[in-house]
Amino acid sequence: MKILIIASAVAASLFLLLSFIIGYLIFRYVRRGSAAEDSSNPEPSSTRCRNFSLTEIRAATNNFDEGLIVGKGGFGDVYKGHVRTCHKPVAIKRLKPGSDQGANEFQTEIKMLSRFRHAHLVSLIGYCNDGGEMILVYDFMARGTLRDHLYGSELSWERRLNICLEAARGLHFLHAGVDKQSVIHRDVKSTNILLDKDWVAKVSDFGLSKVGPNASHVTTDVKGSFGYLDPEYYMSLWLTQKSDVYSFGVVLLEVLCGRSPIETKVDKHKQFLVTWFRNCYHDGNVDQTVDPALKGTIDPKCLKKFLEIALSCLNDQGKQRPMMSDVVEGLEYALNLQQRYKKNKGEIGLTKIEDHHGDFNDKFGKVLSMNASSSTSMATTTCSEEEQALVHGMFPELRNQRPR
Repeated sequence: MKILIIASAVAASLFLLLSFIIGYLIFRYVRRGSAAEDSSNPEPSSTRCRNFSLTEIRAATNNFDEGLIVGKGGFGDVYKGHVRTCHKPVAIKRLKPGSDQGANEFQTEIKMLSRFRHAHLVSLIGYCNDGGEMILVYDFMARGTLRDHLYGSELSWERRLNICLEAARGLHFLHAGVDKQSVIHRDVKSTNILLDKDWVAKVSDFGLSKVGPNASHVTTDVKGSFGYLDPEYYMSLWLTQKSDVYSFGVVLLEVLCGRSPIETKVDKHKQFLVTWFRNCYHDGNVDQTVDPALKGTIDPKCLKKFLEIALSCLNDQGKQRPMMSDVVEGLEYALNLQQRYKKNKGEIGLTKIEDHHGDFNDKFGKVLSMNASSSTSMATTTCSEEEQALVHGMFPELRNQRPR
């Protein structure tokens, strides 16, 4: 009987000990899971993103001196400033009252640039959310936007190619993702590609960006910019990485042709860059679209490769567009062709591409299967009824395709 009592006591002690161990392990597991969840949605890191006071911002901009304004946008004015703790100029973007972008975009920008760091993404130094002001502080990009150097510019073809390649690398980094989360930029355009003093390109403006699982779509309202917006996204409300690819294709044409996606003061058939370019391409008149400043400087093989990439990005169907990794690879090859051409042969006249229906790399799909309806790359950040009517008036084939 005594032995039975001892055995029962030992068994009870072991049970209590085992219960304690199991409970402790469960506690550790739950705590670790919570930490992992918190790390997937981190607040701005003090080591990466500093919280400035409004007093510091006023001192950096001489109390928002208008003479220091270096840019204006939907968000507000951008000032060139000097923060006492930084040894180089900074760009200070100040949200203006009534801006199309608001608190959500402000928080999105902070979270994105606090988490994602890359050589070809603009660096966020800090922010200020004080006294009713919402302000972002970035590295200063001395040469402004890509668009600043395209229209009527003498920017060389090799430099334009390199800028496109670097921007593509930045977008590829976003699409590849971190911790199984990829980013869709949603507002890729030439004004959101910035250039530092050494002409290094960095993708900027993440206020409209969306984060989601890799290789997935996000159902969301249409936001973007007229001339750059993916028509498939416009019609379906399904935002994917391929929507960024389409917008980047428009940028590639903008770089080659030296003109904006939409021009109202030209002949009607030239108003929309994508439509006009496609028509010239199919007619074998690509040379008519090239920026006059570039004629006589482009290697024909490089041009052919560049057209292959750009037109594949602009495919009607997102599934037929390349991934940004493929775009990076293609632009690297095109740049290599141009550099070899320049080194071995010097600059010769631009030759008209007669064999524009030749063999293209399978990776980029059948670029010749695209139809003119893809030219409906028009939307705004709000897409009002008036703007939708404008789109449908210009492209009646879409009138009954857009879901309400």
